[in-house]
Amino acid sequence: MHPIFLHYPIQVPTKQVSDKPYLTFADQSYYYFIIPTSITERFALELYTIATHYHQQGWTNVTCPIPNVHNQFLTSIGKEKYLLCYAIYNDDQREEATKLSGFHQTGFGYPYQPSTMNSYGRWKQLWITKIDQYEALYKQLYQQRPASPFIRGFVNMFPYIVGLAENAIQYMHIVEQESQFNESDQPSITFGRYQSDMSEVFIWSNRFVYDHPVRDMAEKLRKYMLTPNGLSSQECQQFLQRYVSNIPISAFGWKLLYARLIFPIHLLDSMDQIRQTANHHLDIEELVENQSVYEENLRTFFYQIGIDQREINSIQLDWLLDV
Repeated sequence: MHPIFLHYPIQVPTKQVSDKPYLTFADQSYYYFIIPTSITERFALELYTIATHYHQQGWTNVTCPIPNVHNQFLTSIGKEKYLLCYAIYNDDQREEATKLSGFHQTGFGYPYQPSTMNSYGRWKQLWITKIDQYEALYKQLYQQRPASPFIRGFVNMFPYIVGLAENAIQYMHIVEQESQFNESDQPSITFGRYQSDMSEVFIWSNRFVYDHPVRDMAEKLRKYMLTPNGLSSQECQQFLQRYVSNIPISAFGWKLLYARLIFPIHLLDSMDQIRQTANHHLDIEELVENQSVYEENLRTFFYQIGIDQREINSIQLDWLLDV
C-alpha cells in the first residue's frame, strides 16, 4: 500500500496499474493517481471545482482532486507534496476535434472565474515576463566559458527568438483592435500546452488553464507548422473542419490564434528540453532547420487553412511577405 492512502477517507486500492505519467491504482471502475505537485491549496481547490463541473457533465475521465482527512487537497509525504486524484474510465469513441470542441463548450458553462490559473486577456504580459526570464539566462550563458554546443547555439539563436516574441506582442495590438467577436470568444477551460490531450485515456486536470479556447487550437496546429505544407494536410484540415463546425472561430479568434503561433513557445520549450539532454549540437541544428519550415507556414497560414485575410482584416507581418 502506498503511504498516501493513510491520509484519505477512502477504501484503499491495492492494485497498481501504471507508473506513467503518475503512479496509478485501480479499484473496480475507479482509478487513483498520485501526482507530485508544487501548486497551492487555493489552486487545488479550483482544480477540484472545475473537475467536479466536468464530472457532472459526463466527463468522468477528468482527474479530480480528493480532499484528505484534514479536508485539504495537498498531502505532504517527506519533503514532497502530492495531489491524490480520481477518475472513472470513460470509453469516449469520438475523434479528437469533436471531443476538444465539446470540452471547450463544457468549459463555457463553468460558473466561476478561477484566479490562480487565469490567462485570459493576459498573453502580452505573460510573454513579456517569459522573455525577461530567458534574458536573464541568456546573459548568464553569454559569459560562460568554456561554452558547450548547446550554450553556443542558444546564445546565437536567442536574439532571433526575442525578435519573434516582440513581433507577437506587437501583433497583439492588432488583435486588440478587432471588433468582430462571437460566443466562442469567452474564456473556457484549456491546457497549458495542448498535446492531443483529448486522445488520452484520462484528462489531466493539473494541466488546466482558464483561457480563450484558441490557445489549444494554436498548440494543436503548431505541430503541423513544423512540416512543409503541414497545415494543408488532410489530417490537419479534417481537425479544423470538425472543430469549427461545433465552435466557429471569429475574426478576433483567428488573429489571436495567429499571434500565439508567432510567439516562439516551441523554441523556448525546446531550449528547456535541450538543456536536459546530452546531444545539444544536433538539436540546435534541427531547431534551425525546422524553424525555416515554420516561418514558411506562418507566411502562408491563412491561405493554407482557407481563410481570406481580407474577410478578417488580417495584417501580415512585413518580414513574412513575399519579396
